[in-house]
Amino acid sequence: MHRGNIWRLFTVQALLMFILWVPIWVVFLQRKGLNLTEIGLLEAGAWVLTAALEVPTGAIADRWGRKASMAIGAFAYAMAMFLILADALSPLFLLGYALWNSSSAFVSGADSALLYDSLRADGRAAEAAKQTGRYTAIQQGSQGIASLAGAALATVDITLCFTLCGIGALAASALALTMKEPPHTDDKGEVRLGYWKNLRVAIAVAARRPIVRALLLLSAMILVVPLVVYYALLQPYALVVGLPIASLGIVVVGVQLTNVVAAWLAHRTQGRFALTNVVTVGVAVLLIATGALALFPSIPAVSLMLAVALVPALCGPLLTARLNDLIPSAQRATILSLSALLFELGLAVAMPLLLASADHLGAPAAIGVATVSLAATVLPFLFIWRTSERPARAA
Repeated sequence: MHRGNIWRLFTVQALLMFILWVPIWVVFLQRKGLNLTEIGLLEAGAWVLTAALEVPTGAIADRWGRKASMAIGAFAYAMAMFLILADALSPLFLLGYALWNSSSAFVSGADSALLYDSLRADGRAAEAAKQTGRYTAIQQGSQGIASLAGAALATVDITLCFTLCGIGALAASALALTMKEPPHTDDKGEVRLGYWKNLRVAIAVAARRPIVRALLLLSAMILVVPLVVYYALLQPYALVVGLPIASLGIVVVGVQLTNVVAAWLAHRTQGRFALTNVVTVGVAVLLIATGALALFPSIPAVSLMLAVALVPALCGPLLTARLNDLIPSAQRATILSLSALLFELGLAVAMPLLLASADHLGAPAAIGVATVSLAATVLPFLFIWRTSERPARAA
């Protein structure tokens, strides 16, 4: 029985996502003397490194264990939290910044694979979308609570937002090692492959199956622009429209609560609405919300950040569950990591582009650029995926 994995996984994620720094990280780096363009360049380098690690770490999780990969990632994140406190652009600071994002490569893919395979091993694979929604809700709920606490804590000592996160990550690393590794293969004689062969097979599955390829691209790209908008541009946007820094925590909490509700409701759309229609409506909402933020900058417009955050939280678990239905267990973490790789490469481009735009044109104009970028990337992938789903559903 692997039921105990579920609550352990949820607790690990709650600890890792208790990120006290989320409402103040841009402000923290600016106080260290960095401007938005420099922060964007640091983000680009960090996300390229993360992307380079994503598929190899997914293959590590498939070959040597999901829990081991998650424990490594949590420990690396803890080290990042301590090192980032060093002087800006010093060797220790740069090492910490590199680990800050790249540590997530050991967790992403491995966590989704561990959740699905634990459920499947206990004959509960049908609960995948429901449990994925709960998992996402816990992620967002923990981050929301931390955001409110972090904004308040930053007024006392902004460095505590990082130190306490490092301590929590160390606890998460230890807890991850107590999980029971679920079987990585199906019951139909599927053979567990070596590292390199497993990596080749996983890439071949994604490359040769149009619907898998389309889902990987769409599920990655639908997250990129919204994340940059509500994660990075929210802070300079709020300052431009006159929202006090102390209120940022409340705004972020609202964003995270919206994510919790969306993730909790996600699986309830199954069987009631076609997934293709849910995602299409979600993309339309994203375009309208980001466009309005750009055209009508004001304190009331900040509430549209809730819509920007809602759509990825609603669509993400559903797209992941659909992808899980289509891929083999032995390569599950590796294939899921391909989606994360695409997402991180997208961030490596979007973060510096949009933060530099905010530096030179202002945050509202940067969100306008984000709206155009969203339409240019997501709409083509949405069309390709909807087209690929037709023969799959007919079969």
